[in-house]
Amino acid sequence: MQKIAIIGTSPIVSFHIKALREVGLVPTVIASSNLNSKTIENFAMENKISKYYLNWKKMLSEEVFDGILIASRIESTIEILKESIKYNVPILVEKPVSFDSDLVQKIIEIAHDKIMVGYNRRFYKTIKYAKKIVDEKKEFILASMITPETSTIKKFFDNTSHSIDMLRFIFGEINIEFVKKIIFEDQIRGVVATFSTKQNDTIQFTGNWGTSDNFSLSIYIGKKKLELRPFEELNIFEGMNIVEPTNESPIRKYIPKMLESVKLEEIDGIIKPGFYQQAQEFAQMVNTGTKSKNTSTLIDAKKTLEICEKLVGKYIE
Repeated sequence: MQKIAIIGTSPIVSFHIKALREVGLVPTVIASSNLNSKTIENFAMENKISKYYLNWKKMLSEEVFDGILIASRIESTIEILKESIKYNVPILVEKPVSFDSDLVQKIIEIAHDKIMVGYNRRFYKTIKYAKKIVDEKKEFILASMITPETSTIKKFFDNTSHSIDMLRFIFGEINIEFVKKIIFEDQIRGVVATFSTKQNDTIQFTGNWGTSDNFSLSIYIGKKKLELRPFEELNIFEGMNIVEPTNESPIRKYIPKMLESVKLEEIDGIIKPGFYQQAQEFAQMVNTGTKSKNTSTLIDAKKTLEICEKLVGKYIE
């Protein structure tokens, strides 16, 4: 039985606990990052964890465990991760780890190699399928990503960092060629940018904050179009059906030909998408000490934050 210690009591932790149990790991003890938490007891009971601590440092020093899940407030994560590294066990830490890439660099300098960052969208069947097609392509790529939800710089780092990590996962290293912040009433209201890849592909990025839109990624390879809209669905098109105008319908219509549609795995309808597969990778690391190429590392997390900082500037709490 591989025991997992958990730090954090946000709603996302319950999804992690369900996924950990599904892959055979056993959450045995939990603590909040808040030393004055009034909800830790109820949270432990609701998630069927028999033992809890008010002090997470005390928990780490007194308990025996085979791995650690850190899903605390982002503002607390660096301190907790720094302490957890001392125990030399596999660690799954929620993204983005910090709001500051410099702090992540300091952690990298003392970290061991058994740490994975919870960018769970890397484990979507749709994302991995798109990556496979991109890896095998023989023509140039033009891609377009839309990220509408974010309304503040803090949320950009917290949530849109998922999208930046996804671009890095699918295309490899990306470089900013152009960036323009959209400023209104002295506040950032969005951002547009252009990225290039080592394969000379081009990615257009639009952060149309607060608009009535969905997160999406369109990838154009020759005549083929891959559309992730939302990221949980992948539709692949090639060619066009042209419907000529008639007296009844005088508008010529151009309808893309659907080749294939890819959905998430069945388990993703039971557990938060990507969490089961992520937990599988974490279990592999706990059981064997190795991790797969799908996982996001601290170095990946730092590079993603650096891109976020170049797009909208440093986040100051």
